[in-house]
Amino acid sequence: MNHKKNDISIIQNLFWDYDTNSLKYHLTSPFVIARILELGTPQQFKTFEKMVGSSCIKDFLKTKGKKLLTDKSFNFWKIYYKLDETFDST
Repeated sequence: MNHKKNDISIIQNLFWDYDTNSLKYHLTSPFVIARILELGTPQQFKTFEKMVGSSCIKDFLKTKGKKLLTDKSFNFWKIYYKLDETFDST
């Protein structure tokens, strides 16, 4: 993955409690993805999606999304990515 400092700076305010250098190396962690999907602006989301790829976000939704996102957010992102209900188990 190719990350530029400017890319990280656009999402940095969502991670006020983490070191920016640490954030750069953990962009695909479930915690980071969940926080972006829950709290990020559309611009932050689009920048993040370019950094990690939509397949990474879809995989997160299929494996951890139900547990780590609010129901409202999880349902929104399932619709956004046109994911079916087969993985939606509690």
